[in-house]
Amino acid sequence: MSDRTPLLTTLDPNEDPATGLERVASFANENAEIRRRSREQEQRELEDSRQYDSFKNMEKEGAVSSRYESLNYEIVENKLFRAEEMEPGHQRKLFRQSVNRWVVCFFIGVLTAIVAAAIDITIYYSSVVKFRLIISNLLNFCEKRMEVGGGCIWTVEFAWICYNCILVTISACLVIFLSPIAAGSGISQVKCFLNGVEIPGVVRLKTLFAKAFGVACTVAGGLSAGKEGPMIHSGAVVAAGISQGKCVTFSLDFHIFEQFRNDREKRDFVSAGAAAGVAAAFGAPIGGVLFSLEEGASFWNQSLTWRMFFAAMISSFTLNCILSVFHGVGGFLSWNGLANFGVFENHSYNIWEIPIFLLIGVLGGLSGALFNSLNLKLSRFRKKYIRSKCQKLMECLLVAAASAFTGFVTLFVVNDCQPVGRNPKLTEVTKLWCRKGQYSAVANLFFQSPEESVKSLFHSPTNSYAASTLLIFAVEYYFLSLWTYGLSVPSGIFIPTLLTGASWGRLVGVIVEYMFPDVTGIHPGKYALAGAAAQLGGVVRMTISLTAILVEATRDITFGLPIMLVLMVTKWVGDFFNEGLYDAHIELNEVPILGWCAPELSRNILAGSIMRRDVVTMMPRERVSRVIEVLHATSHHGFPVIDEINSPSTEEKIPEYGHLKGLILKSQLIILMKKRVFYEDPDCHILVDGSELVQLSDFADEYPS
Repeated sequence: MSDRTPLLTTLDPNEDPATGLERVASFANENAEIRRRSREQEQRELEDSRQYDSFKNMEKEGAVSSRYESLNYEIVENKLFRAEEMEPGHQRKLFRQSVNRWVVCFFIGVLTAIVAAAIDITIYYSSVVKFRLIISNLLNFCEKRMEVGGGCIWTVEFAWICYNCILVTISACLVIFLSPIAAGSGISQVKCFLNGVEIPGVVRLKTLFAKAFGVACTVAGGLSAGKEGPMIHSGAVVAAGISQGKCVTFSLDFHIFEQFRNDREKRDFVSAGAAAGVAAAFGAPIGGVLFSLEEGASFWNQSLTWRMFFAAMISSFTLNCILSVFHGVGGFLSWNGLANFGVFENHSYNIWEIPIFLLIGVLGGLSGALFNSLNLKLSRFRKKYIRSKCQKLMECLLVAAASAFTGFVTLFVVNDCQPVGRNPKLTEVTKLWCRKGQYSAVANLFFQSPEESVKSLFHSPTNSYAASTLLIFAVEYYFLSLWTYGLSVPSGIFIPTLLTGASWGRLVGVIVEYMFPDVTGIHPGKYALAGAAAQLGGVVRMTISLTAILVEATRDITFGLPIMLVLMVTKWVGDFFNEGLYDAHIELNEVPILGWCAPELSRNILAGSIMRRDVVTMMPRERVSRVIEVLHATSHHGFPVIDEINSPSTEEKIPEYGHLKGLILKSQLIILMKKRVFYEDPDCHILVDGSELVQLSDFADEYPS
C-alpha cells in the first residue's frame, strides 16, 4: 500500500463504543497526516519542476548559456600521475619546474613590454603622418590661399576624416575577418578564462596580432578609445603562448615547458600576463597585481603573487628601457608605462575639501551607472540588428567620421583661445581659428592623444580652460566613448573614462575656485584627478587596484586617501543601480561565470533544480563506436563514469543513472583512442596487440588542442 493512500475504517457493532470512537479518531489523525505529507510532497515536486522550468527559460532567454564549457583546473590524480610521482628523481623534476616558472614569468614581462612598445611606436608614427605630413601641409596651403581671398579649411577636415576612416577600417577588418574575439578591451574574456570558462580563441596568436595592431589603428584613427585596456588582454595572450612552448596557429612545437601544458598552469601564467599588461599600460606593477586579484583571478596563492609581481616589474622596466632609447634618452628611465600622467608637484588638499571629493564620488557613481545602462542597451541593439560583417564595418566607419566631425565642429563653434605661453607644446592644429600667439583649448583636448589631454587637464595652470569648454567636451566625449565601446574594433575604456572624468572634475574645480576666490591652494588639477578616478570607478567598479594604479601612474601618494574615498563612494552609488561594465558584458554574452558570492535570494534553490536531466555518462567498459559517437554529439570536456545505468521509471521526476565512479576527460579519451589503448590489464602495462604505452607526456604533447 502506498504511503499516500488514506486508511479506511468503520465502527464494529460488537465493539465498545468508547474504544471504537478512539480507534476511528486515531485512524482519522493518521489519514490527515498522510494527506498532509502527500500535499507537501506534491508541493515540493511542483516547486522543483517550476525551478527547473525557470532555469530552462533563463537559458532560452539568454540569462545563461549551455554552449560554453569549463576548463580543467583540477589535478587529475590517476594511476599515471601517481606512478610518475614514485619515479626516482621526481624531486629534482619539481625543483626544475619551480625554476622554470620564474623563467617563464621573466619572458612574459619582457615580451609584454615589447608588444606595448610596438603599439606605442605604431601610434606615434601614425600620428606623425596625420599631424605633420597631412594636416600641417594642408593648413599651410590654406593659409596661403586665405591671403589671396580663398580658403579650404573644410578640405583639412575632409582629409582628417578620410585618414581616420582608413585606420579604423584596418582595425575593424582585423576583428571582423581575422579574430572577432579581439574586439573591445578583452578584460571580460580574460576574466572568464581565469574563472574557468573556455572562451574559444581568447589566447591565440592571431588574437594577439589583431588586438595589438588593431588597437594601434583604433587610437591613431581618432576613436574615443584607449590602448591600456587591450594591453591586459595582450599580456594574457603572451603569457598563454610562452608558457606552453608551442604555437598552435603555425603548428610549431619548441619542446620546452611541456610540464606547463595544462589548464591549471596556464591559468596562473595568464594571471601574471594580465598583471604585466597593467604594469606596461600604466607603469604600475603593484596596481597590476592588485588588478589581477580584484578583477581577474578566481584562484590565488602566495607563490603566484610573487611571480605576478616579478612579471609586472620586469614588464614596466623593459618598457621603460625601450621607450627611453626610442625617444633618444637611453639610460634616462622616465617612461614607466604607456600612459604618463605627469607628477603632481606642490599640490595638497585641505580637510574641508574632502566633502567635495565625496560629492565627486557620488557624481561619478551616477555617471558611471548611466554609462553602463546606456551601453548595455546599445550593445543589445547591436546584437539584434547589426549582425552582418558589412554592417559592423559600416558602423565603425560611421563612428570614426562622427568623432572627427564632432571635434572640428566644436573647434569651430567654441571660441576658447588661450595665450601660447601657458602651453608651449603645441601643434599647428591646436592654433586653428586663434590669433597669433594664442591656441585653442578645444583643439588641445580633441586633437592630441587622449593621454596627453588627461595630462593637460591634470597639470595645466589655472584659467587654461573655460568652464564652457570643459562642459561641452565632457558631454561630447562621454557619448562618443559610449558609442565607441562595443564596436568591432580593439578598444579600451580606461583612458576615455579618465579623460571624461578629468574634464568634468576640472569643471568642479573651476566652480570651487569661483565660489571661494580668496582661498589659496585650490587648483583645478586635483579635482580633475578626483573626477577621472570617479568616472573610471563608476564604470568598471574597481577600488583597491584602481587606487594603486592612479597613485603609481601619478607618482604621488599625497592624494591616495582622496582617491580611495572617491572610489569607495563611487562603487556604493553605482552598485545601487547596476553592475560594472565588465560584469554587465559578461552577462550580456551569456557566459556562466561563477562569482565570488551566490546570487541574492538563491538560498532556497536546490542544486538539483539547475542541473541538467539529460546526463551523458560512460560505463567503465565502453565500445569505441559509442565513445566516438559521444565525442561527435557533445562538446563536453568531461564525462562521469558510472557503474550502472538504471532506466528511469515513469513515476520518477528525476532519472537515476547510476553510482559515480569517477570522471574521464575528453582529451584523455582522444589520447587513449589514438594510442589504441582499449583495455587495461591489472598491472597497468601492455593492453592489447597494437597498443602503445601511455605516459603523462603524451597528454602534454597534445595540449592545447
